[in-house]
Amino acid sequence: MNHKKYLYSSGEFAKFTGINKRTLHYYNEIGLFCPEVIGENGYHYYTCFQFAQLELILTLRKIGLSLDEIREYVTTPSDESFSQMMIKKKKLIDESINQLLSVQSFLEQKAERLKIGMQSKHGKIERCTLLERKLVLSAPISGDYDEEDFSVAAEFSLRLKTLFHLYDNFGSRISMEQIEKKCFHRYDSFFAYCPHGSKTYDVVLPAGSYLRAYCIGRWEQLPAIYQSILSYARAHQLTLTGYAYEEGLNEMSIKDKNDYITMITVKCD
Repeated sequence: MNHKKYLYSSGEFAKFTGINKRTLHYYNEIGLFCPEVIGENGYHYYTCFQFAQLELILTLRKIGLSLDEIREYVTTPSDESFSQMMIKKKKLIDESINQLLSVQSFLEQKAERLKIGMQSKHGKIERCTLLERKLVLSAPISGDYDEEDFSVAAEFSLRLKTLFHLYDNFGSRISMEQIEKKCFHRYDSFFAYCPHGSKTYDVVLPAGSYLRAYCIGRWEQLPAIYQSILSYARAHQLTLTGYAYEEGLNEMSIKDKNDYITMITVKCD
């Protein structure tokens, strides 16, 4: 053909655009995307100007439009219909992005917890500097972990799913006032960390200096760890403020409760 330098065969066009050659033929059969030229030999040829047209079709497919919807737009294009379609799809894309960011944060937190857990030792207490973190809180709990507390936990799980599109593990918090009184079972609420960039939160843990302690084993050992934290704070002339936050580090990978790792984090000045 005289214009072959300006044209691409079906195979060449498919290679450049990264789609299957059969897909090109199918799109032609349904009238969605047709070759610019059909040679005397019956071969199909496409031009470089069709790259952008196909790219739009492939992009619309990626964001969930059916072939019928795309064909309707391609055959009877309208600025108004396209604008309305894009507004609707942009909202869905934004929602998908937020969900993926939540998943990313979820996995990063899991990996970080497991890493800390692998390096932990029972009774170890250390000072660390933490960045600001946003939390969501459950309704108040008694700390008895009775039917009412479990009901609060169930509601909190559903709230996390609604807010962040994921069911995640969560911890418990207890006020340092209760710890000072040696009321080690008077918990305040459940808590969960918000994904990075979340605009929804209940409280903010400020950046600064914190104590971290580790308990490996059953929860019955926690009071002894809190006694050690209080002794450590007195010995180092530290003031413990706010709440102690307990979270499991290896909940997804334990077979025996004696291997359970609880990390306790509390603000210190």
